[in-house]
Amino acid sequence: MKKMISILCAATLAMALLAGCGGSSSSAASSSAAASSEAAVSSEAASSAESSDAADTARLEAIVAAVEAVNEVSNPRVIDDFSLENEMGLTPDNIVAFRGDVTNDQADCALVFAAQVKDGTADAVKAELEAYKESMSSTLYADFADKVAKAQDARIVVKNNVVVMVIAGVNGPDYSEIDTAINGALA
Repeated sequence: MKKMISILCAATLAMALLAGCGGSSSSAASSSAAASSEAAVSSEAASSAESSDAADTARLEAIVAAVEAVNEVSNPRVIDDFSLENEMGLTPDNIVAFRGDVTNDQADCALVFAAQVKDGTADAVKAELEAYKESMSSTLYADFADKVAKAQDARIVVKNNVVVMVIAGVNGPDYSEIDTAINGALA
């Protein structure tokens, strides 16, 4: 009986998927062309409306490189879109572009992150990074006193539309060297 119910459920699901994929190819092609045309128009509108929000990835890469020169991220993992939203808790709509690395080494906690944010969102992004910092020092690293101390001292710096967050590695430099690197990179 259970086998028969499973087969019926699978057949129903397969029919629903096929029904959703149906339709004439000419209407699908015209819908696709219309969508492409709308995307091009809204892309042009977005570019002109957000000209001040043009991504400056070269600057972000330079900031990350300058900070990592003094605060090496061991076994680095690139911070990607998933990490940005689901691990760090940042709102993607506030971010124009970002670069950064976080350690993939369980014995360490190093992180270097730089984001170019949209006009008027720097305070919101800073608040989200403060919440991320708090979550690391209160729950994520709760069993590791050395990581907690580094996370609690994490630096979050805002200058114009750039927000930088740095956590020193467990065996890394003290924060005075990191502060100097951040200030130099943001100058």
